[in-house]
Amino acid sequence: MIVGIFSNTVGGSSPEEVAERARSLGAEAVQLRLDWPGLDLLSSRDDRARVRRAYEAAGVEIAALAGYSNLLHPNPERRRAARDYVARLIDVCAELGTRVVVTEAGTYDGESPWADHPHNSTQEAWGELVEATRVLVQRCERVGAVLAYEPYVNTVLSSAAKARGLVDEIGSPALGMVIDVAGLMTPETMPRNAEIAGEAHRLLRGHILLAHADDVRYEGREARWLPLGWGDLDAGAVLSGLAATGYDGAIIVEHLPESLVPEALAFCREGWNVTMS
Repeated sequence: MIVGIFSNTVGGSSPEEVAERARSLGAEAVQLRLDWPGLDLLSSRDDRARVRRAYEAAGVEIAALAGYSNLLHPNPERRRAARDYVARLIDVCAELGTRVVVTEAGTYDGESPWADHPHNSTQEAWGELVEATRVLVQRCERVGAVLAYEPYVNTVLSSAAKARGLVDEIGSPALGMVIDVAGLMTPETMPRNAEIAGEAHRLLRGHILLAHADDVRYEGREARWLPLGWGDLDAGAVLSGLAATGYDGAIIVEHLPESLVPEALAFCREGWNVTMS
């Protein structure tokens, strides 16, 4: 197991500086954002090579790309653009040193890619998600990449059970999931968060391509997102459940300022070591 952060958690004026800064703070891996000032990672092979070399030189693994896009946007043009974007990332991810492209599944809300919509729970929505997934997974199979969806309560892929159902329906090793326990919670289910975490780990065992170590604290209906251990999740249940699946990849801590990175990464390492001892 290695611990890391999103690439944009730390600052710097160049990929080399950002990568070195991440390593100096204790990160062993990053989930790579694509929006680098002055660089075009979609179109420029040279820019992709530069970013990959920067992280390799720093000894930081690029565990996955952050390709978050609303694949089910109600506007046909924006929906097509989102799918084309993820397809392009699948094509170039190897040049950035990873096989894993992460996105949310999508929502029919036209304003926010993380907001719920009544249509999300319909059979029609599920059918469209299956159709879009098949196309992207076939592309992954051709180039040796893998697609990782991040289940979230307000999207069509709103639970671990639905995520496992999609994996089974698609039936390809080129599809897997990001396990993000905080994103599976609502204010009503938080009291059962350890139980829900255990169910998620059990259902997704063998299909987890990346793990997120974040946390949540609800203030009424509003979610406050935090690094794992700073919110109301049972952090021990999150880490022990993940370890029980046999997962040995990267754990990406999110929702934190740069100043908190060493402490948050240490929390995950120590929690993992306690689980494994």
